[in-house]
Amino acid sequence: MTCHQGRASSATIERAVAESSEDEVNPELSFINPHYAVAAASLLGGSGALGYQYPGKDYQQRFFHARPVSTCVGCHEPHNLTVAEETCTTCHESGDSRAIRISRQSFDGSGNLEQGIFADIVANRERLFALLAEYAREVAGTAIVYDGNRHPYFFSDHNADGLPDQREGAPVAYASWTPRLLKAAYNWKFVGADAGIHVHNPHYALQLLFDSAEDLSVGLGRDLSDMAR
Repeated sequence: MTCHQGRASSATIERAVAESSEDEVNPELSFINPHYAVAAASLLGGSGALGYQYPGKDYQQRFFHARPVSTCVGCHEPHNLTVAEETCTTCHESGDSRAIRISRQSFDGSGNLEQGIFADIVANRERLFALLAEYAREVAGTAIVYDGNRHPYFFSDHNADGLPDQREGAPVAYASWTPRLLKAAYNWKFVGADAGIHVHNPHYALQLLFDSAEDLSVGLGRDLSDMAR
């Protein structure tokens, strides 16, 4: 829990954006990285507030499974993190966590309740990135590129060719952040930084994705469609 709680939180983002206007580029802002492995942070959910939680919204608190799997080692072998799939079949029909639904609501607009909730999270995260890219281009004024293998991960793309701008042989870090864009990018990265978030706290993930997409849609001057919270 200590090692996987992340390095940032709602409070970190709020301090960074302070009194800045939501849609005004602030050259003093830079991407805030939640960390590369935030399983404990997602497990804690709203009680930890380690994702960016939008004011006035309610968030799923710590996600509790049945008592035998209420701790990390209830599902994971402690030395190599292997998941004991037979533990899943105690309650679920499948030991494949990505196939488990745990909800009778469709969150991605597909209406498909046969797929695992993992698929809803993946679809909504993809949709959020599309909104990030559109907002960066249309509101912040500079196209954005993501490269998960290079810090600080988000880079400028002034000629919109899908590749990072280069300066002296190095990619140029994205520098057209607005508070609205920074909040959404943080949550997009947060959800992707826990490969097991569909098990650890799926509804927290979906809430962060929806609220970020909704907020970007406000900045783009339109309503959000085909997503549910």
